[in-house]
Amino acid sequence: MFNPLANVLVKVFANSFYKAHAGIFLFLLLTLLGFGYFGSVIAFHKSLMLYFIAKPLIMIIVFGVLLLYTLKCLHFISAKIYQVQQQFLFYSVNSYAKTQQIYAWVIVQSVVSIPILAYMLISVGLAISHQYYFSAIIILVYLAALLLLSALFYTWQINKLIDGHKSTLILKLTRPFKKPFFSLYVYHVFNSLKIKYLIIKLVSYLTITAVFLLFADVKTDIRVASIAMLAVATAHCMLVLEARQFEITFLAFARTLPISRFKLFISQMGTYGLLLFPEFIWLLFNLPALTALGLFAFCLSIILMLSSSLYLLGLDQEKYFKVVFATFVITFMLILFNLMCISVLINVSAAYLIFYLNYYKFKESPIT
Repeated sequence: MFNPLANVLVKVFANSFYKAHAGIFLFLLLTLLGFGYFGSVIAFHKSLMLYFIAKPLIMIIVFGVLLLYTLKCLHFISAKIYQVQQQFLFYSVNSYAKTQQIYAWVIVQSVVSIPILAYMLISVGLAISHQYYFSAIIILVYLAALLLLSALFYTWQINKLIDGHKSTLILKLTRPFKKPFFSLYVYHVFNSLKIKYLIIKLVSYLTITAVFLLFADVKTDIRVASIAMLAVATAHCMLVLEARQFEITFLAFARTLPISRFKLFISQMGTYGLLLFPEFIWLLFNLPALTALGLFAFCLSIILMLSSSLYLLGLDQEKYFKVVFATFVITFMLILFNLMCISVLINVSAAYLIFYLNYYKFKESPIT
């Protein structure tokens, strides 16, 4: 369907993009389609599309969301370009003319942007059918600009020389400080996964806000906040998978150190606790301190359970996302019966037991 260069680039970058972000896409799909019957969901999105088509200010906000998604794609593909196993691209891609390279990268960006392109093209059709022709043209021009500018950036990046001695700002600022073992993955997140972390935090904030608005009439019920924390934990499932990848790639030496498995498990709690710190601050400002602490422990226990499950599953993403979905459903049922405290005890106990029994057996190869 595409030229040979585009086929190779799609297989290398687009396929891995969807594998790496399957958890986030699943979460967003459940969020967008999970409320109400099919007809009401269609009516809701039709009304939403017409609203931002007719309101220039709202359209600007939507364009901002599209830009954030594009920046996320740029960050992921740019990082992958410089991976060791992709170095062949600097020789093979550069053998093509610049126009062919740009065309191939437009195809790649289009494939990774399918979710937003599909939604916005449906909006264009709706705009035309309701005679909002100018809005339809603006949307098409904006989408084309995003695709072309992304392609130009990738083409520039693949044609420039690599300077392997450059340090990122976060590494330069933190070089003088000692780094506890539990903080290593946090530094990795802020150094290499900044965009993904910020997007997850944005999704968390929007989810918390949406849940409290949806259940505004019973927002004082602790179960409402618990549902929000369950959604937050689910949104972090990809960071959990990245943590296991980071451990295999960079922290394999830890198994040879005289550190007990209990201390290593506590270290994991510290790691995920730091990553959840923004949510904890939000809880403290909006709920009583004891309630906020309990909800934070509830969210942390779910993430610990997901993390430990990978010591049983390895880095099999398909199985892992099934566990994420099952955990979401089971925990949601426990929340309905007001069993959050029991859920915390079960999650932490099961997570530690799985971790203790499987830590030294976990020998999965890193995902390439």
